[in-house]
Amino acid sequence: MKRILILSGAALAAVLAACGGGYGGGGGSTYHPPTTAPGSSPPPIGAMTIGFAQPNGLIGTVNTPFGVIGGYTQKTYSQVIAFPPGTTVTLKNLSSSTTHTLNVLSMSSFPTNPALSTSAAGGSTLAMGYSSGAINGGGTASVTLSNPGTYYIGCAFHYMDNPSMRGIIEVSSSATPGPQATPAPGSGGGSGAGGGY
Repeated sequence: MKRILILSGAALAAVLAACGGGYGGGGGSTYHPPTTAPGSSPPPIGAMTIGFAQPNGLIGTVNTPFGVIGGYTQKTYSQVIAFPPGTTVTLKNLSSSTTHTLNVLSMSSFPTNPALSTSAAGGSTLAMGYSSGAINGGGTASVTLSNPGTYYIGCAFHYMDNPSMRGIIEVSSSATPGPQATPAPGSGGGSGAGGGY
């Protein structure tokens, strides 16, 4: 007597993941899908905005030359952020009820155990020691990107999580945003590797 094994979609995904199947492709890209309903995506954030949410919630993570980043974007999903010097941007919490921050942690690498402030600090210009302070779900703040450089950023509440809520802001006249962690709904592709940052 033959027996047929029928797997649900979730069980099949678990089996494939255990066998090495996955998303992305060459170049070290890693696709971590958001945990929202299929076909849903974060709300639009606007051209001069940095949006943020927990990586395992709305916007995923992506492997970059800076390491795995997630939680911060200037488009839709996690990516290296890039603006020219002198730009004033809105910081927008994409979460509906979870509080987040944008803290500058370093100018050279992601620290293992950084000092993480939940209070606003450092004024209105992005620099070492800057903290947006706690921004409630749906809330906003603004910061001016006056000083060129590479800023390693993180959320005071979720930097130590796995996946960690950390990102990169490139302030340079020639920098461009990195590839996004997740394809647009319905596109069917994985995250990109390379990119102009």
